Amino acid sequence: MVCLRSGMTTKPHYLVTLLLSGGLLVACGTEAGKETERVQDQMQENREEVAKADDTEEWLEERDEARKEMADLRETMSKRLEREREDLAKGIKNAEKRADTERHIAELEQNIARIDASTATFEGSTKDTWNNVKMESRKTADETKSWWDRQKDWVDAKTDADKDGDGK
Repeated sequence: MVCLRSGMTTKPHYLVTLLLSGGLLVACGTEAGKETERVQDQMQENREEVAKADDTEEWLEERDEARKEMADLRETMSKRLEREREDLAKGIKNAEKRADTERHIAELEQNIARIDASTATFEGSTKDTWNNVKMESRKTADETKSWWDRQKDWVDAKTDADKDGDGK
């Protein structure tokens, strides 16, 4: 008997629970859709901000790498320029060697000036102008490195030694 009574009182509870749940779903249904839409819009906005930040961070990293490469190249050439000036200041008796040293000093100064000019454009670059600045600085670095390699080969040929270890 107890089982029957318990079963009879359970049905109204299930019915009330079902009706209340359905009512809540209907009442909250429009709000939940609006909230879902708002959350999706916010998530899309966040994704766009992250992508924008990634782009900004990426070009800034590229700029810093290019700046370091140019600074290293400039330092190498500046050290060589200093040595050449010291040799010239000590006095070079051979006219041909003196002329070569003076020519080399002038070329080093010219290439250092090119590096300085290229590096100066880094500071004024923006995300929008970076690709052009990067292309021009890459061209400057490549031309300067090529000149530098030719100078090392020229020294090797003049001294019959392979001081740069490139086999030439």
